[in-house]
Amino acid sequence: MLWPRRGAMALATMILVAVPAFAQDKPVPERAAQEKAGDKQQEKKREWKDRAEYDLYESIVKTQDPNQWLAVLNNWKERYPESDYADVRRQLYLEAYRALNKPGEAFAAAQDVLKDNPNNLVALSAIVGYIYNLVPISSAPLSPQQSQDLAVAEQAAHTILDNTDVIYSRDNRPANMTDQEASGKKPALRVFAQKTLGYIALVRKDYPKAQTELTKALAMDPNQGQVSFWLGEAVLAQNKEHPETQPEALYDFARAASYSGAGSLPANDRKQVQDYLIKVYTQYHGSAQGLDRLMTQASAQALPPAGFTIKSKADVEREKIEAEEAAARANPMLALWKRIHQELASENGAAYFENSMKGALLPGGAEGVTKFRGRLISATPAERPRTLVLAIENPDKPDATLKLDSPLSGKMEPGGEISFDGVADSYTKDPFMVTFSVEKGQIEGWTGKSTPAKRTTVSRKSGAGE
Repeated sequence: MLWPRRGAMALATMILVAVPAFAQDKPVPERAAQEKAGDKQQEKKREWKDRAEYDLYESIVKTQDPNQWLAVLNNWKERYPESDYADVRRQLYLEAYRALNKPGEAFAAAQDVLKDNPNNLVALSAIVGYIYNLVPISSAPLSPQQSQDLAVAEQAAHTILDNTDVIYSRDNRPANMTDQEASGKKPALRVFAQKTLGYIALVRKDYPKAQTELTKALAMDPNQGQVSFWLGEAVLAQNKEHPETQPEALYDFARAASYSGAGSLPANDRKQVQDYLIKVYTQYHGSAQGLDRLMTQASAQALPPAGFTIKSKADVEREKIEAEEAAARANPMLALWKRIHQELASENGAAYFENSMKGALLPGGAEGVTKFRGRLISATPAERPRTLVLAIENPDKPDATLKLDSPLSGKMEPGGEISFDGVADSYTKDPFMVTFSVEKGQIEGWTGKSTPAKRTTVSRKSGAGE
């Protein structure tokens, strides 16, 4: 069953992704100074064009203002376009744009840095981080620039996953990052890169690939509420081709809505996802029954277990029909009475009674049923009654009244079973009750016994003369 995706898309564009901090380093001036002194052999091969060029570089090192860095960098580039330190300048451009929170400029600067060093940790991290800002999830077609940016980010993500150790080596990471820090940051960057591959496929509307990549991301780190939501989106989008996988989409949305630990969506976003889940779950299943259990299961496990499924509305209806058919085969009398109840409770109940029941001897052999059978609720009067009230469909809910042509013998306690056939006289819809005229001889199961008459004992008084 296909349900609307508009609400889910709105949620997808609302939830933002923060730029990662997998290459955190010290302020640019201090780090730049470290890099300057770090490689003496390379330093010998480089020369400043003149003192003025060095002074430009040094003015960047001595300030913490990224706006000033950018002004000096532009001046430096204009005056010394062929500088031996052009690669350092490109890295400083990246740092300036990152500090100024300029995603587009930082993304472009990171590409320039990668031309010098394809394994530069800061540049790769910037690219996979800023792609979310540059190409948000949208129903609109991708622009040529967005398509190009996605390709760049995809390549960066693959580079991270394929060369993690190389990227975090001393030659490619910030100078101030220790071996211990590098080791600690590797897993998180790998997860982020994997998540980014899934995001890119989702933005491209390559939903099968998005499903594959996002599932891998959750296998690497299950505590990612945003990824669970995206995965639900990817599966949901394949509904027409693969309707059998829709229970997985419901599970993924349930995970995004219910998981509240580290890496979860913000509380407000979880509430919106939950509201959306209630709508689509009810539409798919036919009711909200089982949703609480699904939420509990998904909160504890990011991916559905093998063989997981949720019955569709069609499945539920089919099982209901099959159960009713089985019950009818096992108890055709009860099945017939339930159908009578259903007809009389409908909008056309009065017409049905007038045309099909009133004045007719029922059940009259319909579907092989010769007598109705019910539990005795009451008899009036209690002894030698002429009116019996029975419960046929539900043992505790009276639904048939029998008006006898002559009294039955004795008294019978409520609870026993009575069988009968009779002529339908009238009915009420609420509470449901059908009244029959019944001949005494058509009653079976009556076990009433007459109450023995009390014997009166006459005492004899002794005569006075005795």
